[in-house]
Amino acid sequence: MTTSRNNKNTIPANLVLVLLASAQLVLGCESLVDAERPVAFASNEIASPSAIGGKGDFVTQEAPRPVFDSELCAYDPTDEYEPRARFTKGPWVGECLDTEKRRPVMVLQSPEAKDPTLALANVFHDQGYWFAHIPTDAVANVYFQLEYFPAIVPAGHTQIRIEFSKPVMLHGHSHWNRGKEVQIYNLVISAEAVPRIGQSYDLIKGLQNHFGLALRVTSLAARYESMIVEKDHHVEQWVLNLTQDEKAELLTFYAYESEALGLEETYHTLFRNCTTELIRNIDGVVQYTIGENIKKFLMKGTEFYPNIIRGALIARGLLPLNQSTDWYPLEEDPTFPL
Repeated sequence: MTTSRNNKNTIPANLVLVLLASAQLVLGCESLVDAERPVAFASNEIASPSAIGGKGDFVTQEAPRPVFDSELCAYDPTDEYEPRARFTKGPWVGECLDTEKRRPVMVLQSPEAKDPTLALANVFHDQGYWFAHIPTDAVANVYFQLEYFPAIVPAGHTQIRIEFSKPVMLHGHSHWNRGKEVQIYNLVISAEAVPRIGQSYDLIKGLQNHFGLALRVTSLAARYESMIVEKDHHVEQWVLNLTQDEKAELLTFYAYESEALGLEETYHTLFRNCTTELIRNIDGVVQYTIGENIKKFLMKGTEFYPNIIRGALIARGLLPLNQSTDWYPLEEDPTFPL
């Protein structure tokens, strides 16, 4: 793997632990667990053009949501890729995890030299799950995104947007989208808490094995609908300074991590959250210099908190030192307008 990233200096960031003072404050990663809750109407189309040639990533809600089967732990008994998972640790051992919106992916095909396609199941888009055939050799840009939550103390959720110059082909495998085919140009990888049925995110419960952990893959259109359309949140995005090899390998590495993790591990507010998992996956593919390794070690204490993660990315040489932001906020991004 080649590296051509420039070394950058870094600015130390102070760690603020006062966030744990109240369970009503959200440290980060989850504002509400129903982040992509279904809209209240039967049909709505959101056209979201990509940066590449104005192509659109469309979302169209049409089918009613399924009824949960508590015996099978399933929303869709006909979908062989539904995890049907139960808690294996913590206070809810044996109870069903709510996987309506959050599932780990399954790897169906690995990219090779002759065919650089990564094939996945359980990619979330348009209120359902899809097979995705992903051209890993066509990654145009990788953006680190920070969604800000309205809270007394700054809080947020982090995720990574991957933009492609060739289409990602989706084929539905949920009961309500089976047989449909669409193409999109943006995917998101996002580590999120998975509750039991009827449970909402809580800061203190996030320290006590109350939630599963899923490494999700979704369309950007699905996340845009949740973050921007439904919640009107501000979302910053920063273009990461990666080599082409690193861009190509990131999603494949993450997908195998997602499949291996499944839903066996629990989310932790501090030590296994949206930000720590993204950093772990980035570090799995990026080749750092000696200086960058030293600086990232010095910034280790900032990696759990979404709102100060930029310092850890600068230390790794992934972001420039002299800019507070590197691209349009997602809600103003001319490459992805509504």
